[in-house]
Amino acid sequence: IVQLRDRSMTSWAIILDIVVLLSSCLVIGGLFTRFGQNPLVGYLIAGAMLGGFNLVQSREAIESIAELGVALLLFGLGLEFSWARIKSFGSSALLSGVLQIVITSTVATLAAIYFNLPTIEAIAFGAMVALSSTACVLRVLTDTRELDSIHGRNAISILLVQDMAVLPLAILMTVLSGEGTFQTIATDIVQTLFATLAMIGTLYLVLNKLAVLVLGHLTLERNRELTVLLAVATGLGATWASHFAGLSPALGAFIAGMFLGSSPYATQIRADVSSLRVVLLTLFFGSVGMIADPVWIFNNFGLVFLTTSLLIVGKTLTVWTILRFFGQSHSMSIATGLSLAQIGEFAFVLGAIGRGNNVISEHLYSVIISCTIFSLLLTPYLLALAPRIGVFIEHLFKKGKTLTSNSATEDIRHQPD
Repeated sequence: IVQLRDRSMTSWAIILDIVVLLSSCLVIGGLFTRFGQNPLVGYLIAGAMLGGFNLVQSREAIESIAELGVALLLFGLGLEFSWARIKSFGSSALLSGVLQIVITSTVATLAAIYFNLPTIEAIAFGAMVALSSTACVLRVLTDTRELDSIHGRNAISILLVQDMAVLPLAILMTVLSGEGTFQTIATDIVQTLFATLAMIGTLYLVLNKLAVLVLGHLTLERNRELTVLLAVATGLGATWASHFAGLSPALGAFIAGMFLGSSPYATQIRADVSSLRVVLLTLFFGSVGMIADPVWIFNNFGLVFLTTSLLIVGKTLTVWTILRFFGQSHSMSIATGLSLAQIGEFAFVLGAIGRGNNVISEHLYSVIISCTIFSLLLTPYLLALAPRIGVFIEHLFKKGKTLTSNSATEDIRHQPD
């Protein structure tokens, strides 16, 4: 009886903490919206305030719930982007994502070594800062209705590749700890590929064959609650299955969303899951804010500001260079780079693995966490300015070419006959 009572008290304490967090996000996010700012920034600040004053005790439980928010975000993204639409991005867009991860992590590693960070820590640092925030970028692009813009499509294609790279990077963090042999690593890779293919095949059979056979199109059209149950069961089931198989839970949710996105009842499902997704995403951003230590950030503000600035500039230039290599304009390349300039939420996951395996120090972990939150705070403003900055840079390059051309013409005119 005592155990049941303690468990009941814990459950109610978690509910109270969730209510406090959501209420704080509502108030501060509402204030930011009132003054024309993005509410995501308010959610992060609300979480930081609650965490800084220790007003929320059930942090681990809230963070677990918030992980579902990320999974449902990618589930909704999968509903918007079917297999055919992903293919329409083209191989160059997906290859850009691979190059972005490799180049960003390499440059960040070399920069960390230059600043006297040990090689192992430097490699871990490069892996953590290479990823951007799918949750934040997708939310802002949706709010600004730029999801189908050129730079929006570029950003989404690169983000999808980054999400698929989370597991290899997690394996890398284990390798850096010296706990994994070559045979163990090879076995993990083979198991990962097998698990991914098995999950894709299972989801295809369940959603495209079994669900249609059992439920039928007419039943789903007449009974709206069945579409809700189908979406929730599919999204949560794929998330659990992906986690059980040792894969990224968000990856399983995304694949399930893509299969449902190709179904005749995709539009209804998008409308039905939108409200639940908003609640879970709010919990996610609030819980991210709670990880921050405002006192530590204040005492090390110079280091955090300098590191964040260098990362934003470096990631923007990297994406700009890659997309220019594939023939895109300066304006779209710069806009995409600014959209992906932040450090993503998976830095927390990789950082936890690295810290647990003694790959990174507590100081470096605090730096990365602080820079991640600081960059997330800046992301809505960078995304809002990205198209204008891109057009401005394009104009500068065209102006420079015009001046160079005019100068060459003048030189020719003044040459002696």
